[in-house]
Amino acid sequence: MSGPSIPRRHFLATTLAGAAALGNVSAQQAPTPKGKPFTVLHLTDAHIRPEHDAPKRCARILANILKRHPDIGLVINTGDSIYAADYNNITRERVLEQWKIWDEVVMAALKRLPIIHAIGNHDPWWAAPDKDKNEMYGIPYVCKRLGIEKPYGTHRHGGWEMVSLNNSNGALGDEQQKWLLDHLDSLPATSPVLLASHLPIYSLAGDYDGGNMKNAKVVVDKLAARKAPVVCLSGHIHIRSSESLWNMDFHCNGALSGSWWEPGDAGDGSYKRTPAGYAILRLWPDGQSECSYLPVPI
Repeated sequence: MSGPSIPRRHFLATTLAGAAALGNVSAQQAPTPKGKPFTVLHLTDAHIRPEHDAPKRCARILANILKRHPDIGLVINTGDSIYAADYNNITRERVLEQWKIWDEVVMAALKRLPIIHAIGNHDPWWAAPDKDKNEMYGIPYVCKRLGIEKPYGTHRHGGWEMVSLNNSNGALGDEQQKWLLDHLDSLPATSPVLLASHLPIYSLAGDYDGGNMKNAKVVVDKLAARKAPVVCLSGHIHIRSSESLWNMDFHCNGALSGSWWEPGDAGDGSYKRTPAGYAILRLWPDGQSECSYLPVPI
């Protein structure tokens, strides 16, 4: 969810029909897909923390997910990996404590799988003293902890071009946006593309609860001009919604932590009618796809 650095709009643009519905979401109304699908596990908003028995619960959930879906070939983590490092009162010790749990619980469980990471708004430590000299300050330290060279980049899996983006401060910024548009221009027109970001590029969930990426229209127009299908994955809102527009499917999935590992208003760990969960994507070489959002296994 958005931190204090990201303004929230809090308006109801439309009814979120099916926002917490479970089961398969067909990404395209198309003929029977060809070839063998590539299976992706999408995790977002793990918000790992020592409280609420979160480490043990998370370890058990991840073990059950991997047992339930032995065909997973890739994990995409779209950020807010730790509970929060971005508030002004967060200490160095608290940041290290959270990342230690991330390493020992989440990364240990997923160590045999390739992982694509996006950075969440709660992941960077902005309150570090001596910011110009402190190695733990800001985005570079998050990259170090996640084991990635840069906060955005490209990957190739299952015949799909996959792009991880950093919109953790609410937008892409001029440099990253130019890089993205140039990279899309360099791809074959028939190459299906998956974009992974923390904030949704577009989602009804974000319209409802605040938090879609700013200045996204230029990116959407660029993607819409492609002939091949596009899938956009995100989290941040803790509410699940899926929308299709032209050749694009937008999947904003619910949080692994649900209501931050707390009981929440409903007492069942859900957040605004979306249960804690994860998504399984099937990506076919011909560009067809499907995304299923599933509650966390108990």
